[in-house]
Amino acid sequence: MNDFKAQISELSKLIKTSKKILLSTHINPDGDGIGSGLALMNKLIGIGKKVDFINRDALPVIYKFLPGSAMIQSRPKITGKYDLAIVLECPELERNGGIIDYTQQVKFTVNIDHHLGNTMYGDVNIVDPKAAAVGEQLFIIMKKLGWTIDPDTATCIYTSIVTDTGSFRYSNTKPEDHIIAAELLREGADPENISNEVYAATAEATKLLTLMLLKLKTEGKIGYSFLSREMFKKTGANESETDNFINNIRAIKTVEIAMLFKELTADSVKVSFRSKNGADVNLIARRFKGGGHKHAAGAVINLPLARAVQTVLKEVRKYYRLKNEK
Repeated sequence: MNDFKAQISELSKLIKTSKKILLSTHINPDGDGIGSGLALMNKLIGIGKKVDFINRDALPVIYKFLPGSAMIQSRPKITGKYDLAIVLECPELERNGGIIDYTQQVKFTVNIDHHLGNTMYGDVNIVDPKAAAVGEQLFIIMKKLGWTIDPDTATCIYTSIVTDTGSFRYSNTKPEDHIIAAELLREGADPENISNEVYAATAEATKLLTLMLLKLKTEGKIGYSFLSREMFKKTGANESETDNFINNIRAIKTVEIAMLFKELTADSVKVSFRSKNGADVNLIARRFKGGGHKHAAGAVINLPLARAVQTVLKEVRKYYRLKNEK
């Protein structure tokens, strides 16, 4: 189903005929997945629907200020059945973390996403790779459905857009995003408060950032650093406080591809990628069974930290060699 009007019409019918609705997003949820999910939850509860917003991983602490965040649940597995599931910012169901059997426990699934390469797994797929954030898509959908944008909804959608555009600094930012942001401000979103919450740092996180920057290395257009389990233990910082750390590497003028390696266990590492100037880190992340966007992606690598760093560096160097040969 490719026609946007038809997609909205089908979504409207499914919402109207569904009593119990599940909302979910990808593993390691971010500002877009959380913000868009809470915005939608707020509106669905407002029209009398029973809604569960459940993710595999816990809510990052920086998003606890969002209206309704206390209602978000984290579970490895969901029991029970739903009339409708709406999966947000999740390009493939595997990225949802296997929390539910969508074929047996859910009657209908709606896939709302803006990733290039979405696998179109839903009964209804509202996928727009040109959208800066799912929050942007939801704003348009809500307008089409005739729903009002109250202050709580505006706050959640603004958070979604501001985090996925890097405060409107990334190349995915369009004129329309500023127009939408302006309307969200008129409807009650407070940009100062949102920025203070999203980009605030505890003393522990600041100490961890200091250690990360001391480990920073650059190699041509590549910049990278790491966070070991020992560094977390030494500072007392929480992993969910590190979402914005990689932007410090990306901000270096000469760096085109930034990478941050987070040690999960002795044999597994999460690597985050950010890029600028057209570098496609989604291509690199997919080589490690990860993914994301052209300028923001990630993967989990089952190797010790030092080996993971060298393995990924090898692929990034190869990416530049192939790029230069073209």
